[in-house]
Amino acid sequence: MIFSININGLIIDWCYNLDCQDKQYHKTWIPKLRDIQIITKDLNSLTVSEVKKIILEDIQPDITMVKEHNNKLARARRMGI
Repeated sequence: MIFSININGLIIDWCYNLDCQDKQYHKTWIPKLRDIQIITKDLNSLTVSEVKKIILEDIQPDITMVKEHNNKLARARRMGI
């Protein structure tokens, strides 16, 4: 699946690496910088690492939701529910 992000008027296509294609459907998976692959070649003055950081910041609300869900499950496990 290919995603797009608009950075300063430049549309950049990206996807997750093939290594994590199975993991991305796990409800507890949290993406990392190394899991993001940039498809667009012309990034103007941006570097690949800068773009990856911007993408990770953009999906941060989803990452926070997954972390909260993981913590809720862990608390329930610890309490024996």
